[in-house]
Amino acid sequence: MDGYAVLLSDVPRPGVWLAERASTVGAGDAPPEPIAPGEAVRVMTGAPLPPNATAVVPVEQCRREGGRVRLETVPTAGAHLRRQGESIAAGTVLLSIGRRLAGTDIALAAMAGTDPAPVFRRPRITIAATGNEIVPVSARPAPGQLRDSNGPMLAALCRERGWPAKLAGRVADEPGRVERLFADAGREEDLLLTSGGVSAGDFDLLPRAAEKAGFETVFHGVSMRPGKPVAFARRGGTLWLGLPGNPVSAAVCFQLFAREVAGRLEGDARPGAPLITARLTRGLKAAGPREIYRDALWETAGGECRVEPLSSLGSHDLGAFAKANALIRIPPGSPALEAGAIVECLVIREGGWPPEPDRAT
Repeated sequence: MDGYAVLLSDVPRPGVWLAERASTVGAGDAPPEPIAPGEAVRVMTGAPLPPNATAVVPVEQCRREGGRVRLETVPTAGAHLRRQGESIAAGTVLLSIGRRLAGTDIALAAMAGTDPAPVFRRPRITIAATGNEIVPVSARPAPGQLRDSNGPMLAALCRERGWPAKLAGRVADEPGRVERLFADAGREEDLLLTSGGVSAGDFDLLPRAAEKAGFETVFHGVSMRPGKPVAFARRGGTLWLGLPGNPVSAAVCFQLFAREVAGRLEGDARPGAPLITARLTRGLKAAGPREIYRDALWETAGGECRVEPLSSLGSHDLGAFAKANALIRIPPGSPALEAGAIVECLVIREGGWPPEPDRAT
């Protein structure tokens, strides 16, 4: 605060006149001498204060005249003083390992003189969409072809998390092309993220090509819906996560597996999509033998989390999934759930959005 540093004992009432010290103390100056009885010291915002100052009176509440200062108000004890260590005490842990650094975290590290600050490197990710049917987004698909929505979607999901992602382009369902993809893996990426080619069809070549290139399969196939064919393998420090080709399956598996893997690579203490509990707004049918992840909208209303299941045609229904901000997790063998039941949800968009009034059902 621009004003005058004073001793409270010198200001028993409004209208007191004090002698003004000749020099003004500005930010960056050396600490001034203590205040003498009956003296006021002019200080600027951010300036060091006399060690015995008990208050600062803003300049707007003072009047200067002939080397003296009239204080129009009586300050309270400690008014406009900032004490050393009042915000953060000595010994306080400023940042803990596994925390994603925000701008304010960088400010704390800089304030403490931590330069350089040790961090985990962000994981490098290469994304490849596979399939003879895939054409570039700008192309007009011929009969039997599809525009590549998975590649741009996965790249955008990575960027949302701050992970550098490179699009490798379409990989045709040809043994030689798929084998080159895995042979080259690890040169520029920590995680190879693919979509398509991991099921049990004649053209699902990726799992075999990965093993031929020296990747050790950790798992292939998970009892879940959507996303059952998902595969995960490693070769040294290079990881491969093979997502199904259906866009909703690819997106769900990204939230469940890619966020977990890449989060651990960057040292995140809490990797993966956050989990919440919410109250169902309408009932759900009984689950079968597989774990189900259901598109949903969650919001907070009246201090309570509520989640509404979205109607979907299946793992190809990107139009329905694009409206979701959460996935309801339904355990295998779960009985039918009535409206009002409490369920566990993965948050796939932070913050929560209220349902759109014109959403499709």
